[in-house]
Amino acid sequence: MNSKQKVLDCYNKVAEDHAAKTGEEPSRKPIDLLLMKEFAASNKDKGPCADFGCGPGRSTKFLYDNGLKDIVGIDLSPEMVNEARKLSPEVNFETGDLLNINYSPEHFGSAVAFYSIVHFPIEQVQKCFGEINRVLKTGGDFLFSYHVGKEIVHFDTAHGKEIDIDLYFFKTDDIIELLHKTGFKVIDAIERRPNENMSFPTTRGYIWAEKN
Repeated sequence: MNSKQKVLDCYNKVAEDHAAKTGEEPSRKPIDLLLMKEFAASNKDKGPCADFGCGPGRSTKFLYDNGLKDIVGIDLSPEMVNEARKLSPEVNFETGDLLNINYSPEHFGSAVAFYSIVHFPIEQVQKCFGEINRVLKTGGDFLFSYHVGKEIVHFDTAHGKEIDIDLYFFKTDDIIELLHKTGFKVIDAIERRPNENMSFPTTRGYIWAEKN
C-alpha cells in the first residue's frame, strides 16, 4: 500500500517533468473536456469549487477559463503546487491532503477530482469520499475520474526518475457503492474505452455525483 510519504516523494520528484509533458494532454481527452465544460456551466454560480489532486493545475485552469472563477486547486505535493502557480498565476492553488481536508463542513459548492484517487486502496477511497462529502454543501456536485479494472500496477520509474508507487484500478460498481455509503447519490456514471492517443491507455471511469 502507498504511504502518504511515498506519494509525496513521487510527485515532488516528477513535478517539473510532469507539468512540461502534460501541456497538450487535455486536448487529447475529449470526454474529460466535455464533462468539465458542463460541470463549469452548472456550478459557476454555486459558490467555491475545489479541484482535489490538481497536479500542475491543467483541469483547474480549464474550469476557471470556462467560468468557474471561484476555484482552488489543491494537491498533496508542494512541488506540483509550485508548477501549477507558475503555469496559471491567476488561479488559486494550495497544498492539502484528500484524507484530511483542511476546510470546515459545507464550505464548497462543488468539487472535482480527476484521477486523484488512483493511489488509494479501496478503504482509503471511502475515507476520501467521506471527507469530500463533509466539505461539500448539501446538493453540491462532485465529478471525478479513475482507471477501470481490478489490477494494481506498480511503477519504479516515471519521467526518468526512480519512484516506488502503486496505481489502483477500480470497478465502477464498487465505487458507486462507496459513494452511497458516504452520502452521495449518483447522477451519471460512464466508462470509455482506452484512448490510443494517450501514453497510458486504460479504460476510464467518470462519475458525476451529488451530496444528499
